Amino acid sequence: MSFEEMVVALVGSIGAFALVGFLAAKTFGLIKTWINRKKSGVPEEEFNRLARAFMEHKKDTQRRIQNLEAIITDEDSTESLQEEDSSKQIEAPKESIEFDDSENVSEKSESNGNNENNLRNMLRE
Repeated sequence: MSFEEMVVALVGSIGAFALVGFLAAKTFGLIKTWINRKKSGVPEEEFNRLARAFMEHKKDTQRRIQNLEAIITDEDSTESLQEEDSSKQIEAPKESIEFDDSENVSEKSESNGNNENNLRNMLRE
C-alpha cells in the first residue's frame, strides 16, 4: 500500500468515526429529552408569577387603547363640529363682476402665442 492510499484510508476512517459519533450523540440527546419530557417546564410558582404579570400587562394595554380611542373620538367630534360651523357660514355674494376688455384679451392671446412659439423654437434647438 502506498503512502497516498494510506492517507486517503486514514482520512476516510476518521471522517466515518466523526460522523458516527455525531449521529450517536444526537440520538442519545433525543432519547434523553424524551425520557425527561415530563420533568421539564416552568415551576408552578414561576408560572403563576408570569401569568399575573401577563394579565397586568394585558389590562394596562387595554386601558391605554381605550384612552387613545377616547382621545381620537373627541378629536373627531370637535373636527365635525368645526366643519358644521364652517358650513353654516355663507359667504356674501360679490356685488360686482369685472369683465376684461376684449382688446386686452386678444393682446394677451397674441403674446401667449409668441411665447409658445419661442418656447417651441428653444426646444428644437
